[in-house]
Amino acid sequence: MTVDAARANGWLLRPVSGDPAARLFCLPYLGAGASMYHRWPRRIGEVEVCLLQPPGRENRLLEPAHQAYEPFAEDLLAAVEPLLDRPYALFAHCNSVFAAYVVALRLAAAGHRPRRFFASSMVAPDQVPFGSLLDVPADRLPEVVADLMRARGTEPSPEIVELAMEAVESDLRAYRDFGGAAPAPMPCPVTVLSWRDDRTVPPSLTTGWTRFGQDRAVSLDGDHWAFLDPSPALLRIIAEDLAG
Repeated sequence: MTVDAARANGWLLRPVSGDPAARLFCLPYLGAGASMYHRWPRRIGEVEVCLLQPPGRENRLLEPAHQAYEPFAEDLLAAVEPLLDRPYALFAHCNSVFAAYVVALRLAAAGHRPRRFFASSMVAPDQVPFGSLLDVPADRLPEVVADLMRARGTEPSPEIVELAMEAVESDLRAYRDFGGAAPAPMPCPVTVLSWRDDRTVPPSLTTGWTRFGQDRAVSLDGDHWAFLDPSPALLRIIAEDLAG
């Protein structure tokens, strides 16, 4: 599969170039699509930022969303393998950290070990299940999803919430199933990012990553959603750690 084919199959929200020094693959969090990263630059120095679009979201809305992380990782490997011809890293935030963790294991097993894994605002893999969303009754979940959309600056219509629910429910199912598995060691160094005003995942809850290859932990200014508008400090950390 060529780079163009990887774009054509829907996994990449925007075109990529063939000449970066490294690539950063960004996964969207629970139920969201790749456009959540629209404020991120196309490049961080010589690092190309690649926005991953899972099925069941935005321009892939009519495709069934994955309900487990393993088939998600298999399909992603098939789609982006042509882009793994140079150093790369994975960035994920909150619940999507665990999808990215399974992806990192699968890519490494296929001979494509990541240079770096950026885990933003989430506990370590052996501390799941974690998060209040797991306890939300099914009839209240649309209301909670609407509140999450408002928290990141979107006023959702009932139709938008309804369209998002399949991906949200699929992500939650995958997350619950992941919580029952014994976590494996990370195949690469981990940079743990926390946010000083984060009330969803306070910095004190992210220390467990020392058991999973953490070699750098940084607490940045902002709340749980601050990563959506990346600060110079965040971009500098990514550039430094991916270059190392």
